[in-house]
Amino acid sequence: MKRVLKVRLYGKMRKLEIELNYYQYNRTLYIGLYEKGEEFDSLTCNLPDAAPGRNCAYINVNHLGEDILEDLEECGFGKRTNRICRSGFVSYPEFQFDEEVLREFMNEEYRQYLVWQDALKEDEQYLSVSCRICREVHHFIVKKSEAQKYQEYRDGARYLIQDIFPNMSPEERGLFAQGQNMCGKCFKKMFMPYLDEE
Repeated sequence: MKRVLKVRLYGKMRKLEIELNYYQYNRTLYIGLYEKGEEFDSLTCNLPDAAPGRNCAYINVNHLGEDILEDLEECGFGKRTNRICRSGFVSYPEFQFDEEVLREFMNEEYRQYLVWQDALKEDEQYLSVSCRICREVHHFIVKKSEAQKYQEYRDGARYLIQDIFPNMSPEERGLFAQGQNMCGKCFKKMFMPYLDEE
């Protein structure tokens, strides 16, 4: 029998089930909470400034409160890492989930998440981006330092995109370049007629 998360929320004791998935943006762990088969809330949150490690996630204390951390530990789901990431006015704590416990809830999404995590080195993470023309999503393995610089670039830092991702091809970097944000195929389709005229 799968374990449940026993928490006191909104003035009553609740028994919540969890469902595993991943965030498309950076392929990090997502955990949803359900009560009697109905969607209740998200246990985790995806923060653009941070990429937690394998089976780690930032806990949605903005909705669920700080006590959820103690509830998770008491129910045997894992332990706090003592790392936090601040977003807006909220400090989100990172939690290390026990992989053996998560395997009790194994589904195709978590199986795929583990495959992706196995492909990463310690200093790497996933970064996903979509072409603004065809909407196709592209996934890249980048260094965590590169992902951090890219976030700063999106926030207004005056970096050149080739300095952020020196190992990418020009077509790949075009997906991330502000003002372009399109794949190589769409770029050629849009501009090739003009290039042929020259």
